[in-house]
Amino acid sequence: MANDCIENLVSGFGDTGQRLYQAIDGKMTGTLPLELQTHSVLISGRSGIGKSLLVSSLAKHFECRVIKIHISRVLASGNQHTGLKQMLANIPSDTPVVVWLVDIELFRGLFGRVVEGFLKQLIRMPRCLAIMTTRSPDKVLAPLRFACDDYIRLLAPASVADRLQLCRWFAGNNAAPQVIEDIAARTHGKIASEIFAIIAAHTRVKQRQQQTATSNVADVPLQALAGSVHWSDIGGLDDIIDNLKESIVWPLIYRDQFRRLGIKPPRGVLLYGPPGTGKTMMAKAAATEVSANFIAVAIPDLIKGEVGESEKALAAVFESAKRSPSIVFLDEIEAIFGSRDQAGEVGKKLISQLFLEMDNIPEDASVVILAATNAPHLMDESILRAGRLDKMIHVPRPGYASRLDILKRATRNLAVEDADTFFPWLAELEMSGAELKGLTRAACYAAIQRGSKILDRSDFECAVAATTTDNDFIST
Repeated sequence: MANDCIENLVSGFGDTGQRLYQAIDGKMTGTLPLELQTHSVLISGRSGIGKSLLVSSLAKHFECRVIKIHISRVLASGNQHTGLKQMLANIPSDTPVVVWLVDIELFRGLFGRVVEGFLKQLIRMPRCLAIMTTRSPDKVLAPLRFACDDYIRLLAPASVADRLQLCRWFAGNNAAPQVIEDIAARTHGKIASEIFAIIAAHTRVKQRQQQTATSNVADVPLQALAGSVHWSDIGGLDDIIDNLKESIVWPLIYRDQFRRLGIKPPRGVLLYGPPGTGKTMMAKAAATEVSANFIAVAIPDLIKGEVGESEKALAAVFESAKRSPSIVFLDEIEAIFGSRDQAGEVGKKLISQLFLEMDNIPEDASVVILAATNAPHLMDESILRAGRLDKMIHVPRPGYASRLDILKRATRNLAVEDADTFFPWLAELEMSGAELKGLTRAACYAAIQRGSKILDRSDFECAVAATTTDNDFIST
């Protein structure tokens, strides 16, 4: 899907992209004196940040041959470090070459010394540049770091202008300019792979719409995935939404007014209540409202096998959040950030790291912590003090009026026959918001099975029957 405009790609990575471009240009074209050329570069960044994309695209642009070396390839040669020495000794001298050492932190011991020796020889090898990439720069051997001429750390694009350049490079002519601009404006803190995935998803939706003359029930789930969550998508929680706006949205939108009046907004908010009541949706809607980066922290992503890696993963989340207006969402926070007395060794370290990160958020940073839990009684009291999660908002199961509102909002883009006659009956079912939306989805499938684009009472009756077959939580 990406086009060939290398200028957009390089500009999308900001100053770091320009530095790598200039390094390859100076080495391969000989426009710089030998003593001023960059002969080796170390590039670090998390998975999906764009290391491989930038290296491979620039090598192609400068018509360089790429010799990509993994430690697994070296080990597969059977000669251990002598195999690596032979690979590096056979670098051709008659063509521009990029020697790309992947996961350089794995080149240790004799392998590291072979690479170090190779880096020192590059000054005598015109048109040969060594690029080393890593996700863990702190694990790279010190001699290798010191032997590199330049160190480039890739981060998420810092500005809308940078993201716009990346979007233009990836989308080419496959998306309208206004769509590209909107995606660039709404992807604060997103890395290259995440931005490209959003563009690709939008393109797939548009292609599907173009193939279908009229929209039908089957299109709805795909359309819903394409958009952001807005306050209008959430039914029956008006009072709670107003409370959340005052606690999160206003401090981010009216920062100057808050500062001038001396009002210190809550650093974090804890949403608590039963499952399926809309806590996650409200968090996403708040991020949409202020065009903030929504960073959902998945507990499994924090649990790492090596000592100290879990704390580093959490620190990386907050580092990314500080780069742009962000809402860090910790769902089911009690699962790992509950009571320290009940937590295991990893849990205790993560709790301490979370406190450290929250306490070290700069006053001028547009970062809000939003957490959700079904079990507030399991929370450590120290996380609820001022400066951390210092405001709690209860999100209850919806009452009758709220359930009726949820049904109307869940079906506002659907054709429903005689909704006013049977929606009051559906609202009598003691369901959560998530369960009502699941019921609507099941009714859509029932309509599809009978070949109709219009839902009616029979579709919802089928959905209710399927729901109540194995569940006794619904009372009629």
